[in-house]
Amino acid sequence: MDTTTLIKNKEYELAFLKHFQQAGYHLVDFSFIESLSWQTLTTDDLQQMTERSFWQHDHHIFALRNDFTDQLLRYYSNYPPQYQSVAYTGPIVRDNDVYTQLGIEHYNPTITDMQNDFTTFYDYIKTTLNDDIDFVILGHYQLIDLLLTPKEQSSSILKLIQERNISELTSQLSISHPVVQLLTTKTTEQLDLLSQLFPHDHRTIQALRRWEQWFKSQNITDIHLDITPQPPRSYYKGAFMRCHLKNNKTQQLTGGFYKGQLEGFGLGFIL
Repeated sequence: MDTTTLIKNKEYELAFLKHFQQAGYHLVDFSFIESLSWQTLTTDDLQQMTERSFWQHDHHIFALRNDFTDQLLRYYSNYPPQYQSVAYTGPIVRDNDVYTQLGIEHYNPTITDMQNDFTTFYDYIKTTLNDDIDFVILGHYQLIDLLLTPKEQSSSILKLIQERNISELTSQLSISHPVVQLLTTKTTEQLDLLSQLFPHDHRTIQALRRWEQWFKSQNITDIHLDITPQPPRSYYKGAFMRCHLKNNKTQQLTGGFYKGQLEGFGLGFIL
């Protein structure tokens, strides 16, 4: 990273903290190195260990932070949050590369809270980064329960869906199966088809429609449904979004709703 980019990213980071402090978010800072205990690690934690940089010393486990949401969730599960909404910036390590993550978490949010969170982040993108959202990929981690019966939710079928292997899915599920019908439809038209295939008042479809209509109210009209992702953690249960920027094609605003030991909505951005 050259000097100009380094200084600019630090300025973006500082502007982000000031932006969210003025919006009423509490700023938090946590150690880049986490101290963990094998005895208290959850199933989600254990699955992450293969992705993380960690080491042992004097019977203690230490790991470099790979995601703020996970780190804050671990902390606030033990120490109830004093603040409903928090903002943070700092380094994370993914695939042995270090990135700067900007993000917010909102605990026990209402629908209005989540929409306001997004608006506040969107304002930062427009005013500080001088960029805009090009298109949105929208999904829901409980959508798979609507599309597949419990018997159909085998690891092989889920893998085929992630791979978008339409020919094999057709063979195993039939050409008339909702999954096959959706995957053979344009992503911009899949939400309309979903509402035709299932009751439009189903909670999952209502959540997707709510976000779709709200994005359109923000003049973000290029919206694509993605039925393929599987939840990266067991507590990711609600709607999620990946918003691609217009000018910097490599950057995305990502986030979604989660509910485990703690219920919340998070948004993150990698500089």
